Amino acid sequence: MEYYFYNFASGVDVYDSLNELHKYHNSTSFLISAVGDLSKASFKCPSYDKPAIFEKKLEIITLSGYIRSTESHVHISVSDEKCSVFGGHLLSGTTVLKSLDVLIGVIPNLKNRSISSSKYNSLNIDIYVLPDCPWSQRALKLLDSFHIKYNSYLITNDEEFINILNRTTVSTFPQIFINDKFIGGYSELLNLSDKGDLI
Repeated sequence: MEYYFYNFASGVDVYDSLNELHKYHNSTSFLISAVGDLSKASFKCPSYDKPAIFEKKLEIITLSGYIRSTESHVHISVSDEKCSVFGGHLLSGTTVLKSLDVLIGVIPNLKNRSISSSKYNSLNIDIYVLPDCPWSQRALKLLDSFHIKYNSYLITNDEEFINILNRTTVSTFPQIFINDKFIGGYSELLNLSDKGDLI
């Protein structure tokens, strides 16, 4: 593992800056340690679509997760002046107040393997996504958060789009199948999660 130490100056967007780092490392990076303060925190709480936004002096308690060229999954927890702690999935808009020091570990050629319960080994989940589609990315991150194994297919041309349209008669994405049965998109997947059926 290679280690890198970064100092984020006042006014820097934490989420956007972390995602820029993959251009320099071109490998999977893991957040090891973070010490600093924020003037604004933006994050997503579980089961809520709208972000939680706090604009006041906040101390970072934890900043953890990974950064890849294709995606990032970062969690943050912060404390306010009354020592109340809250957090969730880090979003763009989280801004450094004075300074933020971050230690990152980079593992070249990291191999990713999924481990799942034998109870769910018979499940076959296929998800069809569009490039740069925020709902597709949310669906993939939701599945990843439960460590659910799935097959992802990127729709990149008209022929692929027409094939899936003929199969489902639905033109929105993502499109998700469980054991070859079309269940819908991100909203339906989130509904399964909210009811506890996803796990």
